[in-house]
Parts: sequence; structure tokens; C-alpha cells
Amino acid sequence: MNTYDNDDRRDDDASFGEQAGRFSRKLSDSAQQVWLAGLGALGRAQAEGNRFFDGLVKEGEAWEARRRERSGEQGPGWRDNVEQSLDEAREKASGTWTKVEKAFDDQVQGVLKRMHVPTAQDVAALEARLDALHARLAKLENRAASGTDAPAPGSHQGPGAA
Repeated sequence: MNTYDNDDRRDDDASFGEQAGRFSRKLSDSAQQVWLAGLGALGRAQAEGNRFFDGLVKEGEAWEARRRERSGEQGPGWRDNVEQSLDEAREKASGTWTKVEKAFDDQVQGVLKRMHVPTAQDVAALEARLDALHARLAKLENRAASGTDAPAPGSHQGPGAA
């Protein structure tokens, strides 16, 4: 007798399909239960969140009042510290953001350069050269239309050169 003859794990294709279907249904049911549990938690947090938050604020106020009584502090000096810390954090974040922007710009410029994409300066120089060529061409066309064969001074062309 073969060792696999009584093995329940070995099934034919039809039972394998059935097992896959059962597994798929179980997985789908489990995913749905997780989704519903998440929705329930969200609903509860929304319903009880405001009350819970208000309770935390009251506890914080009571704790702050007790701390002030012990230290003899007159008013909320902690706000100045918080505002100063926030200002420092904003400055650091701004500086960091500027560095990130510069690094990104440098990376993009490097990629464009490797791809031989012309810069705005390259395009402007090319436009200037095109304008100069158009002007020279217009002069040559005007001269040809007037029938003058003599080259313009400084054109480096001999008489009769086309």
C-alpha cells in the first residue's frame, strides 16, 4: 500500500477547487469582518470622541492648575515656550523644505541634461541665431530681387558668389 493512499491532504483536482473556494470564502468573510470592525471602531470614536476629548481637556486643566499652585506660577507661561518651539520648528521645516526643493531641482536638471533636453538659455540663444539668419536671408533676398550682384561690405563673399 502506498503511503499516500490514506493521506487526506492529497485530493484530486475537483476537491482542490472546492478547497480553494472554501479558503477564498473564509478569507473574504474574514476581510469583511475586519472591515466592519474598523467601521464600528470609527463610529464609536466619532460618537464618543468629543466626550472623551472634553474629559481629557478638563483633566489637563485640573492638572495644570495643581501644578501652578505648587510652583506659584502666575498664568500660562508655557504658551510662550510652546510658541517659541513652534517658531523654531517652522524655521527648521522651512530650511529643510528649501534644501529638498534644491535637491529635487538639481536632480531634474541632471536628468534633463543627460537626455540632452535644451535649457531655456539654449532655446533663447537658438532663437537669437535664427533671428540673425532670417535677417541675413532677408538681405540676400532683397539684394537678389534688386539685381545687385555686388556683395555687401563685410559679407566675405566675392562678386557673383551665390
